[in-house]
Amino acid sequence: MRREEKSDLISALQSSLKEANGVFIIENNGLTVQEFEGLRNELRPLVSVFKVVKNRLMKLALKDTDFEPVSDMLKRPTAVAVATDALAVTKVLAKFAESHPNVAIIGGKMDADVLDKDGVLQLSKLPSLLEIRGTIARILVEPGSRLARVSAEYGKKEQ
Repeated sequence: MRREEKSDLISALQSSLKEANGVFIIENNGLTVQEFEGLRNELRPLVSVFKVVKNRLMKLALKDTDFEPVSDMLKRPTAVAVATDALAVTKVLAKFAESHPNVAIIGGKMDADVLDKDGVLQLSKLPSLLEIRGTIARILVEPGSRLARVSAEYGKKEQ
């Protein structure tokens, strides 16, 4: 890779990091190309970048960003996911790592927290924003529907 290509890659990574709400690191030793492409396709709607990047270039891109603490996790050959929906990315990575034992989740950073592997796995067990909204809607609607059922039954008894 030439110097210009490297600087273009670093600036592209930095711009995607500015819009991200999470960065996650995995080691992908032993994955076939088809398996890696399958993971990439699952992550595509949830990330702005998912690629294998040289650690040195990624460390340069992370410098002076909110995600700079993640650079300490870049020690071996890794793939980086720059997430636009961090919680959904943790779910996809955890599911994929469960079915592919040669994939290791190293960690990441979401909001203000630096996460290790266990932290990422714990986040993957939380309900998504859509599930939480559905639960809240059900809680709000339930008292009204109970009242309507009771009123309907009461009306049937008088007839």
